Amino acid sequence: MDVIIPTIGRAEYVRQVVEDFSHQSLHPKRVIIVEQQPDENSGSEIQDLLSQEWPFQIVHIFTRRTGACMARNRALEKIESEWIFFADDDIRLEKEVLRNTLKEAARLRVDCINLNCKQVGEETVFYKVKQWGSFGSGTSVVRSRLVEGLKFSEAFEHGYGEDVDFGMKLREAGCD
Repeated sequence: MDVIIPTIGRAEYVRQVVEDFSHQSLHPKRVIIVEQQPDENSGSEIQDLLSQEWPFQIVHIFTRRTGACMARNRALEKIESEWIFFADDDIRLEKEVLRNTLKEAARLRVDCINLNCKQVGEETVFYKVKQWGSFGSGTSVVRSRLVEGLKFSEAFEHGYGEDVDFGMKLREAGCD
């Protein structure tokens, strides 16, 4: 599995989520971080993270251009694994999330799973697996063959709607 994490000015969150991935019982193969830094007078805010040893490869893309759609598209160009985890930079992961997600995908015979992502203090109120009506670009795992040739529309850059649009593209590609 390759993980995509777009980020801008949130080094402490990126560190937390990368550490969470390092504590997984099943590690990703690669974590692709697209760091956006529009200030021409500053550099990467995650150099310390990049200089550490991790149980997976970190691919760091640094850009002055901003936008989550652009960042995810840049990361999609680097995908090598069978699965992609689209992750926001501030999510937190329990230790078995990757293993359990792939088990559920196999059990349900699906190519995409949107994860239940809760804020601190929130509780799950619906415990059944259900077919979800949209795609979440910050908490979803997708089989990479279905993403080939797809991009996040940059018409949605710095706004909302890219998740729904990308989800419709996935459905057109045969992904449920």
